[in-house]
Amino acid sequence: MSKKSPILAKVKGKLPKRMTYPEKKVELKDETYFLREVRYIDIKQLIKIEKKVYNGEVPWGRTAFLSEMNGSIPVLYLVVEHEKECVAFLSARFENGDGHISNLIVDPEFQGKGLGLLLLTELKKMAIKHGYGSLSLEVRVSNLDAKRIYRKFGFESKAIKKEYYYKDKEDALEMIYLFEDKKNDKKKKSV
Repeated sequence: MSKKSPILAKVKGKLPKRMTYPEKKVELKDETYFLREVRYIDIKQLIKIEKKVYNGEVPWGRTAFLSEMNGSIPVLYLVVEHEKECVAFLSARFENGDGHISNLIVDPEFQGKGLGLLLLTELKKMAIKHGYGSLSLEVRVSNLDAKRIYRKFGFESKAIKKEYYYKDKEDALEMIYLFEDKKNDKKKKSV
């Protein structure tokens, strides 16, 4: 197992605090995977997955990854490995009580195996542990599979963002997942 690397997390409006995300061995559908933090050396493999998923396109290049990973906003970058190859990853930034998912990508050869839900579950655990109340994201309105997975996890549609995607001007669906205690707070306020 590899050494633990630091992740920044913001706790209820306080300055970022250092913490670690321990590597985990996970068994899913008779396959063994390892879940851990992304390392700089992984970026080439993340881009390779992007190219597979987006038909040769690279929405996030090396500079974008490094900028977010080294920025002032706390982030969590997780990768799933199978036989020492990166097969899925998730990135999220944390601010204003929300964990905003900037990427959730699974290699097409590994889709349908529960890796997306695994990454979402780990993100939720980390967000709750550090005092956040929600997760949010944008997804292409045409990406039916992703929307199905997000809804299965508990995300709800919030709004349409017109011409959100720069290159092709496709609309995005903004989705949010409120944690149980926040849902209850919202219900109390509406009564």
